[in-house]
Amino acid sequence: MSMPIPPTGGVSGIAGISGIEGLGGAAGTGAAAGTSSAPFAQAMTAGLDSVSSLERTADAAVASFAAGGSIQITDVMAATSKANLGVTIVNEIRNRGLEAYQSILNVQV
Repeated sequence: MSMPIPPTGGVSGIAGISGIEGLGGAAGTGAAAGTSSAPFAQAMTAGLDSVSSLERTADAAVASFAAGGSIQITDVMAATSKANLGVTIVNEIRNRGLEAYQSILNVQV
């Protein structure tokens, strides 16, 4: 039984979690991971694409500023800060996922 979690209204650009799918079966019933629509994988891919887009925007801003374009230094700093924050968040998600995986491996059966 999965209950949808309503989206929060305070943070823009982040959609709510609709529920966990593909985990309804008991252990040993043959329900393999990845057989559903994989909403977690889609969310991770969308997040990585977003961070990649932020990095491309920051690179373009730096290149334009270095070439003497009409971009202001404040815009360059804002773009690089957004890209840096995105990479930091992705790195932290990776670290937390790795910690969770290691915790699961250490569970005594």
